Amino acid sequence: MTGLARRIDDQTWTCIALIAVLSALSVAFAEAYTITVMVSLLIWIYLCVSWNIIGGLVGQVSFGQAAFFGIGGYATLYLATVLNISPWFGMFAAAFIAAAAAYVVGYLPFRKGLSPLIFALLTLAFAYILEFGVGGIRALGGTNGLYAKAVGETFWDFRFDDPANFLIVMAVMLCVLMAVVSLIYGSRRGFFWRAVHDNEAAAAAMGVNPFVIKQEAFALSAFATALAGGFNAQFIGFIDPPSMFGIEITIYILLFTVVGGAGSLLGPVLGPLILFPIGEVLRIYLQDHGGGALHHMVYGVALVVVILLLPGGIVSGLARFGLTRGRLRIPDATGGKATTSPDVRSANSGAPILAVQGVSKVFGGLIAVNNVSFDVRRGEIFGVIGPNGAGKTTLFSMLGGFARPSSGKIMFDGQEIQSLAPYDVSHLGVARTFQIVQAFQSLTVREVVVAAALVQYRGADATVLADVIIERMSLAAKRDAACADLTLAEQRRLEIARALATKPKLILLDEILGGLTPREADEAIKGVRAIRDEGVTVLIIEHMVRAVMSLCDRIAVLDAGEKISLGTPGEVGNDPRVIEAYLGNVA
Repeated sequence: MTGLARRIDDQTWTCIALIAVLSALSVAFAEAYTITVMVSLLIWIYLCVSWNIIGGLVGQVSFGQAAFFGIGGYATLYLATVLNISPWFGMFAAAFIAAAAAYVVGYLPFRKGLSPLIFALLTLAFAYILEFGVGGIRALGGTNGLYAKAVGETFWDFRFDDPANFLIVMAVMLCVLMAVVSLIYGSRRGFFWRAVHDNEAAAAAMGVNPFVIKQEAFALSAFATALAGGFNAQFIGFIDPPSMFGIEITIYILLFTVVGGAGSLLGPVLGPLILFPIGEVLRIYLQDHGGGALHHMVYGVALVVVILLLPGGIVSGLARFGLTRGRLRIPDATGGKATTSPDVRSANSGAPILAVQGVSKVFGGLIAVNNVSFDVRRGEIFGVIGPNGAGKTTLFSMLGGFARPSSGKIMFDGQEIQSLAPYDVSHLGVARTFQIVQAFQSLTVREVVVAAALVQYRGADATVLADVIIERMSLAAKRDAACADLTLAEQRRLEIARALATKPKLILLDEILGGLTPREADEAIKGVRAIRDEGVTVLIIEHMVRAVMSLCDRIAVLDAGEKISLGTPGEVGNDPRVIEAYLGNVA
């Protein structure tokens, strides 16, 4: 237990202590109304923390969180009133139903990699379907709603006559949820959450399955939200479709979380903690002075101010005072062992590790790659060159699993990979960089490389491996710098470091010299040779002819999607077709 406690973020412990103190003071000294307001405040904080799992930490905005809130409330009350199942158990049954619903709703957009906007609209539609659908089911009370059991029957009925008891239960639920989220965020899974949040393509290239990460986070978020719905149904004692499935619930969750700082551990607590009491005070004042529901304006004003002045929410505005989004917990390196890449050249040296057999890719009427075949031998540096639009990057995308060939076959280490997803290709031993640098903007250099190492390794081994690679790529001085603060040359080296951390057999380098100065390019060339010398086969796309000719053992030349030449640098450089199509007569 002590070990778990140490893994919980310090800011989370501060929030837990604050909630415990406020709850204890309310129970001891506050009147019933104040306690009731305190319960409502904790419910909103709980809902914001729940939504932040999928919407903030993983970056998939859900507009239908009210659907899971309503499922929790209705399923809990139905099980209690009709089947006489205690709400203490019914809440968890409802939570599992909500998690299953989240899996169903998220399956299509996450599996197909659809736009986050489509996911958001699907969740919104799901909430509307439930709101109007439940209103037409007589067994669930229809539009008249459902009533909980009478107050004060038994403890197992979860209907207390003293609101202080509800406050204690909600405080415990909230503290447990925050601790669980902090533990997950500080674990290996937390690195993958942030990686998927920042850049799905780069995360998939290093072996993370975005579909699984998003589905798990969505199910966990729905599970927690349904628990709050079940609690709220027992606390209020009456529910109907608008009060449980209404869009206003989701609006307030998003508003509070965004104002506090979505994507941080502290933001979902700060937002409602500041805004909800202000709104409640204004509500009472304005109602006494004929203001009606004008207190809602304070929420809108707060959102506008935050968007304009503090885009990252209150947490980002208070960063100067030491507040953070929450730190990823890099495993202690003590006892870890750094293993270098296996020397694959020592066994079957010169045998093909990659075979491209008649591969074509057609986009509508455009033939991007046309019947291309070649093989890459273990331990060599193989180059692919050609003019712009020759199909080089499309070919790389197919080799890395980001595009499927229209025809043909790709064999890697004796296994067909043309139909595999990028993360599966990565697990087999193929790593890649991107023509346009794919950065993880919210992570530091060390966090990025550790995240990649954690795909294959656990704990200290991953940290030691990451630190060794960072040192080899001359990034040690920037290990704690944010990726967004790196120069282009440093970002290129970081992409290679991230790829190497997956312990590949074959690395695909896509125009890594682009935009570099001559000195930086020379250093990059030395780095590529060092990678090969460590036993990793290299396949490189590059426009810098001098570098390709001096670096590569063999070269394939593409033009208009077709392979026009294959051979050693000398053979390719003297091929009339290559001179005409790419090198020019000056060559």
